[in-house]
Amino acid sequence: MGERKVLNKYYPHDFDPSKIPRRRRPKNDQIKVRMMLPMTLRCAACGEYLGRGTKFNARKEDAAGERYLGAIQVFRFYIRCSRCSAEIAFKTDPASSDYAVESGATRSLDGPWRGADEEAAAARRREDAGGDAMAALEARARDGRREMEADAALEEARELSARRARVAPEEALESLHDRYQATEGREALRELEQEADEALVKSIRFRNSTGYLKRIEEEDDHEEDFVAASLASRAVANQQAHKKRRQAADRPPMVIVSKRRCAAAVPEESSARDDDLANALEAAKASTGKTKASSGALQALCCSYDESSGEES
Repeated sequence: MGERKVLNKYYPHDFDPSKIPRRRRPKNDQIKVRMMLPMTLRCAACGEYLGRGTKFNARKEDAAGERYLGAIQVFRFYIRCSRCSAEIAFKTDPASSDYAVESGATRSLDGPWRGADEEAAAARRREDAGGDAMAALEARARDGRREMEADAALEEARELSARRARVAPEEALESLHDRYQATEGREALRELEQEADEALVKSIRFRNSTGYLKRIEEEDDHEEDFVAASLASRAVANQQAHKKRRQAADRPPMVIVSKRRCAAAVPEESSARDDDLANALEAAKASTGKTKASSGALQALCCSYDESSGEES
């Protein structure tokens, strides 16, 4: 049974290594390597941040014609953005023992190289302002103002630290307790104000709420007073008229007898009429207090009798 993992290899007796052809690589050939980013980059195409220590499959090549001090080779690496797959190129920088970004990304200024970059920028500004005295003076004034601001911020931080160091733990706890009580008092006051507002809103009755009563204006009051007065006067008048009718109904009927008939002699022809009148009077007395219609009929009869008597005379 053969071995699973071959450790020994068989070489025949006529094996000649010199006869094996050698494969020559081109001078600018690229090889694939697995590497970790030595710095933090930001992709120039999509803005994605590539953190330091992220692993990439990179392509490595020799930078043609670039050697440090004529002996140290400079290498160039190609990677792709993990978000948009844009190509990013950077190379080694033996002069500063660091790396330099060539294309496709920008380097973050949060490493040990930040101070060097600031120094280089300051040196460049000094070189640019070397020929102009006013520009150099403005640059020095700006630098002095920046240093003064930095010193003031540092002094303030020191004072704050010393003040905190002088505070005892008991005083700090007492201050926190007082602050907590003040906060509770404000919250209680706010709750009372909210309850008062809710009570005020509930006391107001809107048109669509139950038990709503419309407010009566002053003009409506005057109109209602006038109507009430007119109704009262009409009721009094009706009561008086009803009282008069009741008294008239209770009063006995009035019999009007002409004086002319009593003084003058009545001829024989009117004796029958006198008998009829006497009978009518007796009937009226018997039916006293019945109806107003009967008394009216009796009065009309007496009046007709008087008229007939006047015509005869």
